[in-house]
Amino acid sequence: MKRRNFIKGLAKAGAVAPFMLNGLPMQAFSKKGMFKQMEWGGVNDDRKLVLIQLHGGNDGLNMLIPIPQYAQYFSLRSNIAIPDSGARAYIPLDSTLPAGQQVGLHPDMTSLKELYDDGKVSIIQSVGYENVNKSHFRGRDIWFMGGDYDEYKNSGWMGRYLDNEYPNYPDQYPSIDMPDPLGLEIGTAVSLGFHRANGIPVALANNDPANFNDLISNIGGGTPMNIPANNYGEELQNIIDLYQNANDYAAQLEVRYNAGFNNVVYPTTGLMEYPGPTAQEVVVNPLGWQLQTVARLINGGCKTRIYLVRLNGFDTHNAQAIQNDTTHGYHAALLYHLSTAVKAFMDDLAISGKDEEVLACTFSEFGRRPYSNASLGTDHGTAAPMIVIGKGVEPGVIGNVDLNDLDNTGNLNVQTDYREVFGAILCDWMGADADDLDVVEFNDFVTPALPLINSDYSLGEHEYISNDDIAGDAVVNVNIYPNPARSILRYKVQSTKGLNSDVTVLNPLGQVIYQDNLQILKGNNSFSLGIGRLSSGTYTLHLCDSSNGERVAVEQFVKVN
Repeated sequence: MKRRNFIKGLAKAGAVAPFMLNGLPMQAFSKKGMFKQMEWGGVNDDRKLVLIQLHGGNDGLNMLIPIPQYAQYFSLRSNIAIPDSGARAYIPLDSTLPAGQQVGLHPDMTSLKELYDDGKVSIIQSVGYENVNKSHFRGRDIWFMGGDYDEYKNSGWMGRYLDNEYPNYPDQYPSIDMPDPLGLEIGTAVSLGFHRANGIPVALANNDPANFNDLISNIGGGTPMNIPANNYGEELQNIIDLYQNANDYAAQLEVRYNAGFNNVVYPTTGLMEYPGPTAQEVVVNPLGWQLQTVARLINGGCKTRIYLVRLNGFDTHNAQAIQNDTTHGYHAALLYHLSTAVKAFMDDLAISGKDEEVLACTFSEFGRRPYSNASLGTDHGTAAPMIVIGKGVEPGVIGNVDLNDLDNTGNLNVQTDYREVFGAILCDWMGADADDLDVVEFNDFVTPALPLINSDYSLGEHEYISNDDIAGDAVVNVNIYPNPARSILRYKVQSTKGLNSDVTVLNPLGQVIYQDNLQILKGNNSFSLGIGRLSSGTYTLHLCDSSNGERVAVEQFVKVN
C-alpha cells in the first residue's frame, strides 16, 4: 500500500466503537471484517473528482461565444448564433480577462456565471488531441483510455491511477482506509475509463444507491469450487472477488446514502425544468438527480475518489436551435441543465463544508464545426472547451478560440491536449506523484502543469505525516460553529504541528456515537459533520493524538431541532 494511503488507516482498530444512532447500532457487512460501517457525516480530507461527460460532442462556440471575433462567429453560423444585444444576448463572463480571452456565456448559463463570480470556475478553451477522431465511440474511448488517436488500450486513465493508488484491488478491499468503492459511475455499466490494465474495472456502476444492496443481493448464483491455476482461473478469481466486493460495497453505499442528505433543491422532474421553448425530451434535467445522488453520498461520508456522471444529447446535427429564435432549443436546454445542476451541487457541498474536497470537470468527445448547417445544427468537429469547477480552482480562462486560424478541414485547431487538463487535476488536486503519472502515462503532459488549481489547495504543497513525524507537543485550538447547531456542525482546527488525530463525539450520556481519524496539517484546517439526525442536547467532541492516545482538545456543542 502506498505511504499516504497507509497513513490514513493508522487509527487503532481496537479503539473503534460501533456507531450508535438514537441508541441503535448500525451493523457492518464485510467479507474480511476489516471495517465497521459506523462512519456518518463524513470527516476526511481526501480530494474527490466528479467528471461530467457531455455526451455527443458539445458545441463550445454556442456555449462560450468568442466576443473579439463575434462578427466572424456570426457569419459562420447566423442561423444559430447567440445575439450580442437584446434580452437574450450572451452574458459577458469577465471584463478583466485579456482581450483575446473575452467570452460570453450562453444566456441560459446564469448559474455558471454565479459560480465564476464566486471564483469557482476555470475554463480551458480549444481542448482535444492530435488528429481528433470524429466518431462518437472511438472519440469517447480515446478520452477514457488517456491515449493518442492511434493507440488502443484495454484500460483507462482513471483505472490505472486508482489501481496504482490502491494496489491489490479487489482482494484487499474494502479496507479500513478505503471502505468505499474506488470509483463510482452513475449508470448501468462501467466505462472504459475505470478499467485497469487487466481489463477489470476498479469502479462500480450504480444509479440507485438507496436500493443497491437489494439489487446486488438478489443476483444469486453460486461460487465455483475448483478454480484452475492458469490465466483463465486468474480472470475467474478476479470476477469472483469483484462480485464479493459488490456485495460489500452495496451495503456500504446504502449506509452512506441513508446517512447522507441534501441541503438544496435540485433541478429534477417538476423542479426548475427548462423554462423556454425546446423539444419535450429535454425539458427535464437528467443531470440534476445524478449530482444530487453524488452529493448525498459525499455528505454521508463516502470516500470514493472519482465519480462519473453523464449528460446526453449533445449530438446536435439538427434543431440545435429554434427557427428565428437562436437562443432557445435543444442545446440551450442542455446548457441550462448543466449550469443549474452544477450550481445546486456546489451549493449543496458548500453548506455541508464538503466543497473544499470536491472538484468537478466537464468533457466531451469532440466539439462541433465552426459553421452551422442548413438544419439549424452543427456537425462533428474537433476542439471543445472544458470547464473545471470547485473552490480549489484558479479562476479564469486558459487559451482561446481562433476563428482566423482553422485547420485544413475548416475546424478549430487544438491548443491544449486533454491529458494536460486531466494531468494537472491528478497532480495538483488528487495528489498524484511521479509514479502515478508514469502508470497513467501522463508524464509528458504535466511539465509544466496547467495552472488550474489554486496553489493553496494543491496537495503537492502538503506532506502527509507518519507516526515518526507526529510531534507530541502540538498546540491545538478548536473553534466549533455554529453553536448551537441544527444540521451541519463545522469546526476549525488550528495546530502548531502536523498531527494524526482521532476524533470522537460523545452524546449527553457519555456514549461514543461517532469516531474517525483525521489528518491535521500544520496551520488551519476545516472539517464538518452532519448532525441532523441527532436528538437535541449537549454533545462533546474530543481530539486525541493517534500515536499515544493523549487528548489534545475538547469542545462541547449544542444540538437543537
